[in-house]
Amino acid sequence: MSDRVVSVEQQRDGRVFVVTYSKTVDGHRLIDGTPLVVADASDVLSLGEAVATGLQRSTEGKLPARDTREFPPDADFLEWVGAATFAHYAKGVRSVRVWAADGEGEDLTLVEVTPEANGGPRKGFTPIGGEEETLRSPGTMELGQAVLRALTVATP
Repeated sequence: MSDRVVSVEQQRDGRVFVVTYSKTVDGHRLIDGTPLVVADASDVLSLGEAVATGLQRSTEGKLPARDTREFPPDADFLEWVGAATFAHYAKGVRSVRVWAADGEGEDLTLVEVTPEANGGPRKGFTPIGGEEETLRSPGTMELGQAVLRALTVATP
């Protein structure tokens, strides 16, 4: 069994970025690839599909190790969104962390959806305790609905 992680980040303009995180060979989680984009969070089927796809892309131990002081883990992402710094990017963003364990094949057997508080550039996104939701083998619609509920709790 492996674990998978995505960050679902609702932008000020309503678009949602599903950011996949994978583990490097030395165990650090880094952004892996270009985020998936959903035009509107209220489209729960598209949201659920994007989150499920992002979770399936998340891997363990396949990314090479790298010196994050030389190459910050968010550098490519910030370039992709056109933000000079994380502080510029994070302003007004709502974030939800989605963690999943998979069983046989590609099935997601256990999923935790956790809304996060936006603490700005100093604190980043931090879990809001007591607000997480646990799903067992969710379909894409159920997953999208849970993420949408968490986005309404997350603080910008």
